[in-house]
Amino acid sequence: MAVKKKAEEVTNATEAAGTAKEEKTVNNTAEQKKAENGADNEATEEKEETVKLAYIGPTLPAGQLKCNAIFIGTETEIKKELEAVIEKYPLVEKMLVPASQIGEKKDKAKTAGNILHKYYADLVSGIAGNAAKEG
Repeated sequence: MAVKKKAEEVTNATEAAGTAKEEKTVNNTAEQKKAENGADNEATEEKEETVKLAYIGPTLPAGQLKCNAIFIGTETEIKKELEAVIEKYPLVEKMLVPASQIGEKKDKAKTAGNILHKYYADLVSGIAGNAAKEG
């Protein structure tokens, strides 16, 4: 009987080891998937989010940029598209606001005593100055 009992213990220990090995394999696979998914999430987070920006400054001469123009894309894409305009009128970048806040920001641009109003006024002055130089 002692031999039979020992054989059962060995069998049970072997089965337990096999089960533990299977569980470890399953856990490793799950951990690997989590690691792979985590890497994918980090790569996704590095990508910029698509946004809607509205230009609330004055309309620029020669149809370069119109007031209330809406741009959809990443901020980098939008700024790259407007690169020539921003180079000539750097304050244009400051007048790009989230489209969802266009009403609030336009009111601030019309009200003296805040920074958006100053940017707007400076842009108008810059447009007039460039027109005088070119004309």
